[in-house]
Amino acid sequence: MSEWHVVWVPAAVERIGLMPGNPVFIAPDFTIDSDLLEFVLSKHFRFLARETKRNYATDIRILLTLLSSRGIDWRRASEQDLLNYRTWRCDAPQNPERMSGSKWNREAAALTRLSKWARVSPRPVDASRREDRAADSVSARVSWLTPRT
Repeated sequence: MSEWHVVWVPAAVERIGLMPGNPVFIAPDFTIDSDLLEFVLSKHFRFLARETKRNYATDIRILLTLLSSRGIDWRRASEQDLLNYRTWRCDAPQNPERMSGSKWNREAAALTRLSKWARVSPRPVDASRREDRAADSVSARVSWLTPRT
């Protein structure tokens, strides 16, 4: 299977606006996807926390690899393509590495951010839509009550 790669760039490429630790998406033919490079440089990605950038880049790479293996350009992915991807990642018994609902929600957030930036309409996945989020997700948020409450 031809696979997408994510490269973490050294300080030498700062002249084009990348910072150390920013990802660069490399296609299976070893070319840099200029659209994804623009996404990384955009306000939609640039101001994310370093760990969020790493996680989102990894999540996007997994989708890019799957789509590429099926001959589908990421810019042309349909809602059905993303539904198939989600089914494989979360529910398919044949997939020994199924993921949790919380992990899917993070992937959905990454894919939503990318599709908003690319102005994909309609969005094949949108983390703000209930049906695009996992029902079995467990939040790690902790809320504290004051003594008065």
